[in-house]
Amino acid sequence: MEFALFLGCTIPMKLPFLEKAFRDVANILNVNLKEMEGVGCCPEPVAMQSLNIDTWVALGARNLAIAEQMGLDIMTICSGCYETLKTVSVLLAEDEEYLKKINGILSKINYKYTGKTKVYHFVELFSQPEWLDKIKKLVVKPLDDLNLAVHYGCHLIRPSKIMQFDHPERPETIDLILEALSAKTAEYATKLECCGYCARLQEEIGENLVEEKMTELCQLEEEVDALIAVCPACTTQYDRKERIVARRTGKQLDIPVLYLAEVMAIALGVELEDLSLRSRSVKPDKLINKLTT
Repeated sequence: MEFALFLGCTIPMKLPFLEKAFRDVANILNVNLKEMEGVGCCPEPVAMQSLNIDTWVALGARNLAIAEQMGLDIMTICSGCYETLKTVSVLLAEDEEYLKKINGILSKINYKYTGKTKVYHFVELFSQPEWLDKIKKLVVKPLDDLNLAVHYGCHLIRPSKIMQFDHPERPETIDLILEALSAKTAEYATKLECCGYCARLQEEIGENLVEEKMTELCQLEEEVDALIAVCPACTTQYDRKERIVARRTGKQLDIPVLYLAEVMAIALGVELEDLSLRSRSVKPDKLINKLTT
């Protein structure tokens, strides 16, 4: 199986070790990834479309057109990129006149989008039954000693009318992937809450959301070994703000935040030394110790 890999901006620029983990997983699962030459930002799904919806759609359509020229569907590793590109594809599929308008803009730079490109997040692909079976068969280091809390975030599964993936109120896809790795997943009340990353103008909103979730996780009866995210914004928000909140409140908040592909890589046999697990504010030392003893 082959895809055009859309990396986005944040992961290759700030979190290249997450890209490395995903490429390791894709290689083990025999998913071929082709580089998308000349792509731009997805663009970002919150602020940009608020400023100018036509510009936002045109930039997204240009990225889709590049994959279309390659004859491949797109694989994303960022929930924000996934939401943008999938939203653009749905909007243009539903409105032929708008597609003509956007292609009029793209024609000025010699691009055309015809609507053939499908957009996937790796969670959407790997949570399908046949892929879960394949993952189970390839696990060499079962994670049965780990109790992991899943954070779905906002952009992966909502708005459900557009994303058409998983249940917006009772999602299970990330949990299913972790269970295929033999890990336990924790149920908790704030599982579907926003990470607060986009509340940049009022940092206290984001910090309060981080405090609420991390406090709950620390108070669960069974200790949580890590919070698992699939979005670079969510991953960095919880990792960095957890330390800030702990200093401000005096609370003992020390749950590490890992990207799903990192956990998959561990279970599929990638050596811990080849993953930058300590490249974060809250070091996963207890988790690493569990995995090596």
